[in-house]
Amino acid sequence: MTFAYFELSGCRPADLGQAAACAKIRRADLAAVSLGGRTYWLTKEAYEAARGLLGASAYRGRAGAGFGAARGVWLVEGEPQPAEPPPGAPRSRRYVLVETRWGREAGLGPFAVEEDYVFRGFRGRDIEVGRVAGYHCFLAPHRRDGAPLTWEELQKTQLWRSYLGREEVQRTLKSSAKYGKREWWHIERMGPRAVAKFKVAWRDVADRFIPAVEAAGAVPAHTAHYVAVESLEEAYYLLAFLLAPQINAVIREISPWVGHVEPGFLSYFRIPKHSPHCHAHRRLAELGREISRRGADAEVEEEIEKLVEERC
Repeated sequence: MTFAYFELSGCRPADLGQAAACAKIRRADLAAVSLGGRTYWLTKEAYEAARGLLGASAYRGRAGAGFGAARGVWLVEGEPQPAEPPPGAPRSRRYVLVETRWGREAGLGPFAVEEDYVFRGFRGRDIEVGRVAGYHCFLAPHRRDGAPLTWEELQKTQLWRSYLGREEVQRTLKSSAKYGKREWWHIERMGPRAVAKFKVAWRDVADRFIPAVEAAGAVPAHTAHYVAVESLEEAYYLLAFLLAPQINAVIREISPWVGHVEPGFLSYFRIPKHSPHCHAHRRLAELGREISRRGADAEVEEEIEKLVEERC
């Protein structure tokens, strides 16, 4: 069907009276397409380009870990520094000296915690095409496999004695939203997949997939979404696949409606499970490896466009 529609572009009108200055009337052939239980209107060009890739994906996207309004309690300022075991603490554990954003504002100063409870993470804005360009550290009373400590385990830690046992810290955390967690000391959506060694992550706020490979187990924050995969080769394969021009032609048309490149968008496309026996998959992984080193260009994306259409 051909529709005439108003497009507001290049400015933000303060009221309807100013909207006319921003509006442009465009005509386009639009197709109603059902994706993930939603109906989207795609231009004929985007639909025709991507129709061979629309379908069920072998991969499921997930939202990154969330700290809520109390994120300053968890975020570490600067880099943790090695520290001697505090008096009475088990000498078999390794300790670091940290200072949180909340602690600095409260005048608490640096304190010692077990190194196991300091994790590396990254935000959406840290992601560039192919790689994660920046990291930060945060505290989490979770085991290295992502599982949260029990109440009994928590109270035996130096993290509790130095920090989480303080009434004012607990009051701040308990006043934060409990969505996505069972207890006040849990981190939202922190689990085995969030700490998996190999991931492909992408920015939440964008008009296309801006994906990167993470191969050191760093945890995506809520402004990044991700897929945990089994190997580095699989991560490179998926990185390249998400840069397919056909896929991003659709994302550019549907992301303005929601304002984000949601985890669920991954399920809209026929992305087969990586197979090392498939020539196209091996070549996509090779391209992904190169993209992680130097980014992508039009020539690389043109090759990806052809490879993702091949069936194994």
